[in-house]
Amino acid sequence: MTEEASLLKPLAGIRVCDFFWLIAGPATSRIMADFGAEVIKIESEEREDQIRNAGVWPPNRTQSSPNAVFVDCNTNKLSLTLNLNQPKAIEIARQLVAISDVVTNNFTGERMDRWGLGYRDLVQVKPDIVMLSMPVMGTTGPYRSYGANGLGVVSYGGINTTMGFPGRPPSGMGPLYSDFTTPYFALMAIMAALRHRDRTGEGQFIDLSQAQATVALLGTSILEYTANGRVPERPGNRSRDYCPHGAYPCWGEDRWCAIAVGSDAEWRALCDAIGRPELATDPRFATHEARKASEDEVDAILAGWTRGRDAWQVMHYLQDRGVMASVVEDLEDVVVRDPHMRALHFETLSDADGVAQYIAHRQPAKFQGRSPELRRPPVQGEHNEYVLKELLGYSDEEYVQLLIDGVLR
Repeated sequence: MTEEASLLKPLAGIRVCDFFWLIAGPATSRIMADFGAEVIKIESEEREDQIRNAGVWPPNRTQSSPNAVFVDCNTNKLSLTLNLNQPKAIEIARQLVAISDVVTNNFTGERMDRWGLGYRDLVQVKPDIVMLSMPVMGTTGPYRSYGANGLGVVSYGGINTTMGFPGRPPSGMGPLYSDFTTPYFALMAIMAALRHRDRTGEGQFIDLSQAQATVALLGTSILEYTANGRVPERPGNRSRDYCPHGAYPCWGEDRWCAIAVGSDAEWRALCDAIGRPELATDPRFATHEARKASEDEVDAILAGWTRGRDAWQVMHYLQDRGVMASVVEDLEDVVVRDPHMRALHFETLSDADGVAQYIAHRQPAKFQGRSPELRRPPVQGEHNEYVLKELLGYSDEEYVQLLIDGVLR
């Protein structure tokens, strides 16, 4: 491996036996794969990752085209098909674990144990194996058999009830937020366990509840409730610590710019920027407390200034003057109009036939200014021969027999 490749693949040499499916799990192992780990995704025709066949496809899809979410969660991985209903497939899985560093899954209940692939089984074949299990509710507790999708996890974790405007029902979130935040908790735990293994030679079983990982995103709301016994009111676009703080209308249809002021100095800068320097010393607005007491009036003044202006110009103009401002970007802004995102964060990938194209996001962390290269996600079973013959040493004849017996499907 060249020095540059080594730099961009800090997890090279780590092998992951990956039983994750759906979104949150695969999004975790995708990060490891992007950073150089050899992640072998294990599924079968009998138990296919359901996310392959749900979601949005490009218009020119071919038979090999996965949907967009599958692409987003499975770049840089290898694929092995194992029909785990057959004893020989279980034997192969255990052989693969024996030469792996990490085993992952997010099955609810005792699915891995029933296959004979639970942690107590796997330490018999690889004593220092690190195993992460990430079902919605974790592997212990009264709700451990409950399942949910991203909406259910976000709702159960208390996020939805903190969103929305005062006096109105809670608002949902468009993206399946927990599916894309939980992976960072999981990855941190895996890295810590590998560090522990390297120091002590000991493996670990990691039990990570997606629901608990979501509750961790509530921030100070829990402390506020436990301190005063009151459920905080939904804040809408406002903030206790910033004023003004909101999305303000701009020129055009459904165009907005988010603006936030956190100090009197920023308020003075904003007043100068909008050509109203007298507001900086007006007793109604001169301090944060005064502005919060007159927040409707503050918002009306600012909206009157932004309404006839282009959202992008508002952002650039205020940022240049030290005021936090951001275009409320729609997807066309994010992918097409925003030169910062377009240049630094996205990469175009094709399906296996080279026909359908997808825009995939790179890992935001860059090493020495560069992000790891992305490779399209694997077709199901694409790397069966590599895994069976090169990693596990099966002969050509044995490999063919596995195909005939339906083990590799």
